[in-house]
Amino acid sequence: MKLELGSPPESGDLYEAFINALIIAGAGSGTIKLYSSAVKDFLDFIRKDPRKVTSEDLNKWISSLLNRESKIRGDEVERRRAKSVTVRYYIIAVRRFLKWINVPVKPPIPKIKRREVKALDETQVLKILEACKRIKDKLIIRLLVDTGLRANELLSVLVRDVDINNNMIRVRNTKNGEERVVFFTDETKQMLKKYIKGRNPDDKLFNMTYDALYRKLKRLGKRIGIDLRPHILRHTFATLSLKRGMNVITLQKLLGHKDIKTTQMYTHLVLEDLRNEYLKVMSAK
Repeated sequence: MKLELGSPPESGDLYEAFINALIIAGAGSGTIKLYSSAVKDFLDFIRKDPRKVTSEDLNKWISSLLNRESKIRGDEVERRRAKSVTVRYYIIAVRRFLKWINVPVKPPIPKIKRREVKALDETQVLKILEACKRIKDKLIIRLLVDTGLRANELLSVLVRDVDINNNMIRVRNTKNGEERVVFFTDETKQMLKKYIKGRNPDDKLFNMTYDALYRKLKRLGKRIGIDLRPHILRHTFATLSLKRGMNVITLQKLLGHKDIKTTQMYTHLVLEDLRNEYLKVMSAK
């Protein structure tokens, strides 16, 4: 996170000063929430002036994070991974805080195993759309597959953010805090026209919570025997876009990735598909 936070105060509440510095520097809401939780957790654990923190303090805190019971939804492997991701981000946040207050202690940052990326093929997408009984459900699926939006980003979109004439949605509430634009197909455009007709511009496009959306997708997937979750549709958009010839730089911008390395993981999926197709054809000789 490349933000200019300035210098810490000589006295006063360092935690509040750090969070205010993040806000003033223009950090995204997600970053502020994460850093607030991480630094508060750390300070509550050490119960001392953070300027007097030692490596031993940090190691004890990290051990406590690793030993806490995970409350993440999902199977055991996914819970462990989600837990290790949270620990990693907490440590990065605290390290940034300590650097800001000029404490020369660097905690070790654990590596995490890359999550298996699951994506649907075009046939599976069509089956899901056919399983939708309501236009709202079908529109949600189409928009997630057309745009690659994260679930929370889609749920933050207002009616006025939708530019029907240009097949475009302006996404203001993003993970990294930077506004971006995504696009949708003409087929989705026709559905959107009917769906938003007469709606108040300041209304949310889909007035529902993340949990409600998650459950809805799980139910739709169950109808056709697929474990469907919001991020799978984002992965699907990315892999289908690359297969149809989109370049990685364009895909990075549409997905809202800060680091192109995050986007490049999808090229591995496409290459894997090509390899499997090649072996299937060549083995048939």
